Amino acid sequence: MPKQIKKRQITGGEKAACIAAIAGMTIGLIFAVAFIIFIPELENASTSEQLAKSMALAIGYVLFFAGASVSGILSLICRKKSGQAGDLMRGFFSLISAFLSLLAVRFMLALFFSGLGKEDTVDKIIGDNSYSKFIENQAPAFACLVIAMSIMLFVGITAAVKLAKR
Repeated sequence: MPKQIKKRQITGGEKAACIAAIAGMTIGLIFAVAFIIFIPELENASTSEQLAKSMALAIGYVLFFAGASVSGILSLICRKKSGQAGDLMRGFFSLISAFLSLLAVRFMLALFFSGLGKEDTVDKIIGDNSYSKFIENQAPAFACLVIAMSIMLFVGITAAVKLAKR
């Protein structure tokens, strides 16, 4: 009769890191859906709706950055204790996602202050360019934000698989 191989039990730190990665993935998905829904309607909305939508997007952005950062830090701490390569991968990619999301901070600040109606602040953020030229110039930063959300989707799926296997 063959010997049965015991699976290594998941530790509390590994479980917390996986839950943080899944939470980061969920926040990223909600943020992406909110972005897709709110951005096209932002120009035609009333002032109070613009404020609410821009606040929701700004909060979503901050939560996404925080979720990716926490996931990365917990995974790297967990890697140090467990020695698992999967934890290193999740930590590395989560921190890459957090860094890529930081590249879009200027775009999100302009969107946030535009929703608040602070045109002077928006003009300072934009600089000498027109608003349409600014948006055009922010395409790479927006692409980085989309890539960051995609990376967190990958990290969250790997964390969910790890939790499901154990």
